[in-house]
Amino acid sequence: MKKVTFLMAVLFSAFCVTAQVQTLNNPKDADGFYIVKWDCVNETFATANDFEVDETFTFAVDITGTPWVDWLAAAPTNPGATRSLALNKWTGFGDVSGDSHRLKPIPGKPNIYAATWNIAQLATTMDIAAATTLGARTYVFGQLFGFEYTSDNPGAGWWMWPASIPAGTQVNPGTESGAIFATLPYTGTKTSPEFYNDDYDDELFGAAYPVKGYAPACAVVTGVKNIFNSDIPVASYEYYNLQGTKLAKEPKEGLFIVKTIKVDGSFTTQKVLKPSSK
Repeated sequence: MKKVTFLMAVLFSAFCVTAQVQTLNNPKDADGFYIVKWDCVNETFATANDFEVDETFTFAVDITGTPWVDWLAAAPTNPGATRSLALNKWTGFGDVSGDSHRLKPIPGKPNIYAATWNIAQLATTMDIAAATTLGARTYVFGQLFGFEYTSDNPGAGWWMWPASIPAGTQVNPGTESGAIFATLPYTGTKTSPEFYNDDYDDELFGAAYPVKGYAPACAVVTGVKNIFNSDIPVASYEYYNLQGTKLAKEPKEGLFIVKTIKVDGSFTTQKVLKPSSK
């Protein structure tokens, strides 16, 4: 009888631990980490978290099949508010800015919540010297939680959770470290230019929270892919808005992304600003 009681206690304990682990619908890499990098041009998750600690990337979570879907669809607690998600995050080298947690859905992808980040630029108490040591990997941990905002109150509701997820539960893909994802080993070759949240109007509350290394999803072109020989002829051009949605033709004004495709299949992406003719 005692053995049965003990076994039931162990199983109950294991169930409680499992029940208090948040999961995502993101793909995973070979090491069991969630792939959190969003491919803004192809509008899907990248094949790997191929960025270093000081390289800008668009972070995204897919909440399909999780309790967050119903929570977000429910009526907000605060009248007139909109519900969204945020990620309380920290690294193995220390904390990053707490003003950069807010995420917003990618247009056309209702269960994908995202923001553009640069971990090194977001550093607060983070040990940057250790994180930028050759070969170092930065492990990122976190808690996905809900919040509500209105036009004049970016935190109308904060630290909100579905009833089925205990407050404070971490996202854990099941890796030994417990981290959500890890960067590539540091080489020092991928340092990205500085950017600030309030460079992008009031998106993600930039006017109230001017934070370095934080912007709306896909707002910052994160670099050039497939560098090619300039002698190879251009096959075509494609145009995208800052959310990564393909446009039918080249815009006459405003800020957009141009994808230049060569005949050998290689391409580059570039952000272009056309001033208004008015």
